[in-house]
Amino acid sequence: MKNYIQRGEVIEVPAATSAVASGQVVVVGALLCVANHPAKQGEPFNANLVGVYEVPKAAGAAVAQGAPLYWDASVGVFAAAGAPAAGDVSGSVAAFAAAAAGDSFVLARFSGVPGIVAV
Repeated sequence: MKNYIQRGEVIEVPAATSAVASGQVVVVGALLCVANHPAKQGEPFNANLVGVYEVPKAAGAAVAQGAPLYWDASVGVFAAAGAPAAGDVSGSVAAFAAAAAGDSFVLARFSGVPGIVAV
């Protein structure tokens, strides 16, 4: 196929507004990804769009395996309950394993499919 570019599992982006840590969840438009390595502000870095990662979870609510998750931009965690607010991103991540209400992390599967940015 002449127009094939790549699998699309990794994207290179600049650390636009602040430094980025390895393993940090990063929002790139409507994409949710995980940084492969640290980068200073303005430096490019690679981020994975697909895979399973241990990511921060909102406290107080259990998450069922397979539940859709959205990125709560106001506090920097994934949530499964409640309605997304302005700036939150949903649509591309689901719980890979169940997490208890008291857990601060959840195993999440990133699908690489662009999410929906709540407005």
